[in-house]
Amino acid sequence: MSLSKVLPVLLWMAILQPAGADTFHGLNAGAPVWNGNVLLTPQAASAFTATGTGSVRVNFRLDSGATSWNANQLAMYDQVIANARNAGLEVLGLFSNETVAGGQVAWNDDGDGDGVNGYVTDFANTAQFLVDRYQTDIRTFEIWNEPNAWSNPGYASDPQNAGGTYILPRVYANLLSETYRSLADSALVGPEGVQLTTGGLLAHDIGGSFSTAMPYMQQVYDQASVWGSFEGEFGRQYPWDNFGYHFYISQGSALETEQIADYFNAVRSGQAANNDSADVMVTEFSWQTVGTNTQELQRDNMATAYDYMESQSYIKRTYWYQWTDDVTGAWGLVDGVGQPKLSYHEFVARNEGQGPRIVASTEHAMDDSGLSVGYSSTDLLDGLIPTELAGDNGWHPANPASTDPNNPNGLAAFTDGAGDLGSGVTGLLNDFPAEGAPTKTIVYDLMAPHDIDEIRLHTGNAGKDGRIFSSTAIYTSTDGENFELLGYFQSDPSGTENSASTPGGPDGATVVTISSDDLQPMVTSVEYMRFDFYAAADVNGLVRDPFDGVNPFTGIDDGLTEAYVSPLVREIDVFGSLSLQSAGDFNGDGIVDLADYALWRNHLGAATDQAINDRGDGIPGVTAADYLVWKSNFGQDYGTLQQGTASPTPEPSALLLMGFVTVAGAFRLRQRGARHVTNVPRTLEHQVLAVAYSDSRTMPGCGTG
Repeated sequence: MSLSKVLPVLLWMAILQPAGADTFHGLNAGAPVWNGNVLLTPQAASAFTATGTGSVRVNFRLDSGATSWNANQLAMYDQVIANARNAGLEVLGLFSNETVAGGQVAWNDDGDGDGVNGYVTDFANTAQFLVDRYQTDIRTFEIWNEPNAWSNPGYASDPQNAGGTYILPRVYANLLSETYRSLADSALVGPEGVQLTTGGLLAHDIGGSFSTAMPYMQQVYDQASVWGSFEGEFGRQYPWDNFGYHFYISQGSALETEQIADYFNAVRSGQAANNDSADVMVTEFSWQTVGTNTQELQRDNMATAYDYMESQSYIKRTYWYQWTDDVTGAWGLVDGVGQPKLSYHEFVARNEGQGPRIVASTEHAMDDSGLSVGYSSTDLLDGLIPTELAGDNGWHPANPASTDPNNPNGLAAFTDGAGDLGSGVTGLLNDFPAEGAPTKTIVYDLMAPHDIDEIRLHTGNAGKDGRIFSSTAIYTSTDGENFELLGYFQSDPSGTENSASTPGGPDGATVVTISSDDLQPMVTSVEYMRFDFYAAADVNGLVRDPFDGVNPFTGIDDGLTEAYVSPLVREIDVFGSLSLQSAGDFNGDGIVDLADYALWRNHLGAATDQAINDRGDGIPGVTAADYLVWKSNFGQDYGTLQQGTASPTPEPSALLLMGFVTVAGAFRLRQRGARHVTNVPRTLEHQVLAVAYSDSRTMPGCGTG
């Protein structure tokens, strides 16, 4: 593929979810842990919030053969839940067959027909333990997953070998009641306690059959002795607050409103007949994009389903399945290489878009003169020398800066506005960094708070090879110590080649440009900027990401071993202006002083930041965190700062040859009103970022009772 071709720009934005985020249009988070690794990272959580969603479904699963919730299991889930909550996500906790060891032989062990066994007891006790631990952060728990899903047609006569997640109705009734009883014994349920949701029943029309799943649920309702005893003890007929439901219908054809209505009418009729007034939570629904099932079909069926569910007042939450395609199916909002599908944009639009978007592009040319923008000598970094951080991999041996730290081909070259100095190795970074580690990690001190409008990363090589590519993580900070990820920017998709065999000839210059689409700053009140440059290619000029396996920034494994050839960084240009509204200056007089403290103290506990003029930590509500912002900026005189700017200087027009940028980013700019968007949104300045990961789930159960 010629690098001069126009390629779609892939944007992954991440946000700290603002108050009022959309919790109706939720998302299945996928396996949160796998093989000892936390997959629901801060980056993944932020990628979810980037869609505008405010709710994720998290499965509590024993990982790597564990048979109990030991310290390692709990430590991973402590991190998972903290990552989700720190991103502003509401969590629906799922206790499933993966939460308690034993398997189907154990949970369907019911030779005496009373529906009670050791697995039920273990499940109830485990639920009590986990709810007690996580009740502050999780207020709703789903009990089991697809209790009616079997794979063996002989499930009724041989339930211990039914396959899937099928659990006998009488056992399931006891599991629900005993779980509630165990929680009640610890005062974890009730008016101020957590809520329970029945495990999402699997409704489908697989193979042309029409299964609403309600015949199975009727058998659960029919466990009169269980419910009679339960009501006598707790004064309520059933232990659940919400009715869980899944539907996988009209796979391969256009969904009609009448079809989905038939399923939900069956649900409501069944509930009414059994005095069940619980609201419905649709904890899974989806369509694949395989074969003739196009992205258009997936998007349109999603839209039809949402149109219907949004109109039904009894449907409390919905959770799309799932985030990304994987080997088990193409159910995702993004495909297996991380490209957003049409359904992604529909999902974002349903979440009302959360603000302006980052726009990023890659431009390639034969040499610097062919680029539409040149090097700047008037940007914020001009002439600044950065600090190299611990872990920096130094310079390529061919670069004179490798032996002379003050050589102009080294750090000074990044901000001198000159590009190559004639050596041919200006800005040449060292090859072979450790897998997943940056080869050059540097910090610039901007000397005062600035709002950042645009960033340009120039790379290039007269040798016209893989050194023209770049993979860069950019971080920002207000104090020089605590950095938060602005974004990960990979100039081109893995597998892109720049060599003598490249159609149209190889290129020798690249610029990656990053900005906002609405003339507003990308990020505000920044005093320090950190750039982590990674190796970006191999010796054949083929782009690889810096990780051998899943890239934690993108959540995608490009199928290649890590990059080991590093770029020549010609120039880093940053454009912006001094911040006018500065952190800690709550009364807006330009000085952070005791008057600002008094304003904070007098409004401590307020639900919004309006009283402190939105100059605290960026999270709604006047809290102790805002005090720390004031404290860290005490004495700052913003009024004495010159209102200087460094704006991008227009260059002679040239054909912009758009390339590909993988962006993972996060921001905390205030939400300025919801709007529908057609690309990835971003709101909120400086916050972690990121992107995707996959679930290990197999095809939805092929049968139901």
